[in-house]
Amino acid sequence: MQVAHKTELGLIALVTGFAILFQRHLPDQMESGYFILTLGLLFLFQTLLRDLWLLSRQRKILRSSMKAAKCMCLESGIAFVPVIASALLIIGGFSQIISIPPFVWLITIPTILLFDFRLKDYVFEWNPFRIRRDPDHVNILFSRK
Repeated sequence: MQVAHKTELGLIALVTGFAILFQRHLPDQMESGYFILTLGLLFLFQTLLRDLWLLSRQRKILRSSMKAAKCMCLESGIAFVPVIASALLIIGGFSQIISIPPFVWLITIPTILLFDFRLKDYVFEWNPFRIRRDPDHVNILFSRK
């Protein structure tokens, strides 16, 4: 396991620890659309931090030496599903107030962060359509051709 992976798992444990410490400050009622949005944004935020870290560590690579692929990062594609679903619930007026016991926060926060960590090496590929593992997909030049 690489140092970056260990660091990210340590940060997931730290965030979970903060959730435990501050659970009384987390809302116990929320509209369902905003709850889904919160969890989706947590997923996206972790993805953003990882991508920024990878970009800061990436050497300058010539575009001509990068491989081209018709693919997209799986975690980025999945991250927008709850954001779009929550927008439909909120804008459509379908969002209901739900009760959120403290243990729900303590289960969902680490579950989402660990799920995102697990998906980080996978990409959607369009031609042929498949999901494949590519741990070095940060170095791919994405193409529509």
